[in-house]
Amino acid sequence: MPGAGGCVFVHDPHVPIGHDAPLWLPEYSPGTVILQSAPPDLVTQPDLKLVALGAVMATHADTEGSEIIVTDASGELHIRLVGDGALYRPVFLMPIDAVFELRFDTALHLIRRLRGQRIKLLPAPLRLTPMQKMKLIQYLHAFDVHEAGGGPREVARLVLNSTQASLPSVEWKDSAARRTASRLIKESIALVKNKYLRLLRGG
Repeated sequence: MPGAGGCVFVHDPHVPIGHDAPLWLPEYSPGTVILQSAPPDLVTQPDLKLVALGAVMATHADTEGSEIIVTDASGELHIRLVGDGALYRPVFLMPIDAVFELRFDTALHLIRRLRGQRIKLLPAPLRLTPMQKMKLIQYLHAFDVHEAGGGPREVARLVLNSTQASLPSVEWKDSAARRTASRLIKESIALVKNKYLRLLRGG
C-alpha cells in the first residue's frame, strides 16, 4: 500500500504512478489473459459474463483495445481485450513462451469460473501469501528510506523497529539489525529495478 511504504509499479517507468491499478504488459504477466475476436466461421461462447468472475476493480481503454481488472480473494485477473468484439466472440491469444503453462492455467481458471465452478481467479503460483505481501511492503518501505537518503541505521529504526538502531557505532557495526537492514536495502533496490517482474511470473 502506498501509505505503508509501498508503491504502484506501472508497465512504463516513464509514466507517473498514481492510485489506479497498474497495467502490466502481457508479455511480462501470465496473469493477464489476452482475448481477441474470433474468426467469422469459428463458434465460440458468446458474450463473457464478467459478473460471474468477481468484482470489476478497474477498466482502461487505449488505442489498441481495453483492459478489465477483476478481483477476488486470490488477487487481480487482468483481461486484455484486443479489438472490437473481443468480449462478445472471444478467443484466447496465448504466446508460446517460457510461462505458457501458467498462461494456460490462468485461462482455464477463467473458463471454470465462468461455468460456475467455485475456483479462485488466479492459479496458486500467482497468488501472494499474506507473509509475502508483508515482506514486499517491508522491502518497499526500506527503499523509500534509502531513496530519502537514509542508511542501514535509519532502515533498522523506521522499518525494522529495532532498538539496536540506537547502539553506539562500535556495537552497531556488528549488530544483527545492521546486517538485516543492509540486506533489505540491497534487496529493495533489486526489487524496484526489475526483480518485481519475477513476481508477475510466479517466482
